[in-house]
Amino acid sequence: MTEQKENTKKTYRYTKQLIKLAIENGYTNHDIAEKAGLSPKSTALVSRWRNGKALATERQMNFFIKEFEHLLKRKMEHLFYELEEFEKDGNTLNKVNYFKISGEIILKHPIRKEVQFDKGNKKNVPFYRIVIIKSSNECFYILHQKNEYDFSLMSDNQELHTIHVNLSHPSENSAWLTIAKDKKTKYEQVIDYIDNFSINSLPTDRRFITIKSDLITLPFILRENMLKLGHTPESIEVLE
Repeated sequence: MTEQKENTKKTYRYTKQLIKLAIENGYTNHDIAEKAGLSPKSTALVSRWRNGKALATERQMNFFIKEFEHLLKRKMEHLFYELEEFEKDGNTLNKVNYFKISGEIILKHPIRKEVQFDKGNKKNVPFYRIVIIKSSNECFYILHQKNEYDFSLMSDNQELHTIHVNLSHPSENSAWLTIAKDKKTKYEQVIDYIDNFSINSLPTDRRFITIKSDLITLPFILRENMLKLGHTPESIEVLE
């Protein structure tokens, strides 16, 4: 009896994503409230679920878990790629390796640089980004990516070509090459990693020096997103 009672109180961590799927499939806030066992007029709580300000229980989401969780799992599968160097006939070439991470993206932060265009116009454009995914096995993957890079390939006539690529594509992830990835097991390790990257890499790496605001915004956005996931980092003072 106690176990059954506990199950009715267990929160469903992907409430926001599941509610979004329900809305996309034609359900209104009133419909969701009714299916969740609430009064059809209890739409204020549904709005909080929808905006990520509260989590429903698994019992309340039971109908939508059965209806849409298989779609949710597909949406939470993320495909990335990286280049692997290999030697052939004395030349260094590249091949593409693909990898998949299943989980929830908790940070996707583009880092910009200043680019000079024609007629003296300058514009800040994204060229590097940090992606953090909380995987289905409760680990955190931190990806470093860029959308400008060089790679080498051999043509049919054995001529070596070095190609510079500046990617842009409507499929956002296809435009970003993963150049490094790291794995952490705890929230605080992720916080420390990003704080260290912001303090020690951003000011010294010439690629990043034009946009100094990331020194503050990157650690702040990470903490803000962790709060939304229900985790309060030790570095945040809680005022009563």
